[in-house]
Amino acid sequence: PELLITPSTKGILTGIPGVPEQDDVNISRSDIENNYEAFNFKSTADIDLYEKLLKEGFDLISNALAELDQVFVDTKFEFGYVKDREGKEKLIYMDEVGTPDSSRIWDGPSYREGKVVENSKEGFRQLLLKHFPDPDILLNKDRMEERKALAKNNPLPESVLMEVSKTYVNIAEKITGKKLEIPDDAKGEIISILRDQYKVIKE
Repeated sequence: PELLITPSTKGILTGIPGVPEQDDVNISRSDIENNYEAFNFKSTADIDLYEKLLKEGFDLISNALAELDQVFVDTKFEFGYVKDREGKEKLIYMDEVGTPDSSRIWDGPSYREGKVVENSKEGFRQLLLKHFPDPDILLNKDRMEERKALAKNNPLPESVLMEVSKTYVNIAEKITGKKLEIPDDAKGEIISILRDQYKVIKE
């Protein structure tokens, strides 16, 4: 199958011909090429680079999941620029990649039986749409204030949150091949790893 690349905006961008001033709007490659600076590309060559990184990243994750009999259906990649140790700007992946938060991962055996078993947050999304009497609030970007009020005034049951957690834990354990141990101080452990192993935090 052919990999489909569907770029979209991040945040509301204004003054770009043919691009609606809304968040998360699908755009074309020609939109990017004709307005690359407005999309924060440093050069048109980086458009080719981002597509190369995207395809390589997708193939890497897809192949790794295929070994676990999981189907990597689609995902979201975010890109940005950082400066390396020599002060040169480099285009890199930003945020997380390949997790249930940004990706749809289907269980392989179930899929071959004609069933879709999601190992992603899609199940949680569908639950929310069924949970509230007016799901349009969650889908319509023109109703953001109502959406904020809905989130503020309607705490979800603990069982729902634990079900979401179970989805993430299950796929993590399938990938790592071992039981996921929850640390007593998760924040402290993350800070230690970033500081000691990756040297990105200075005290």
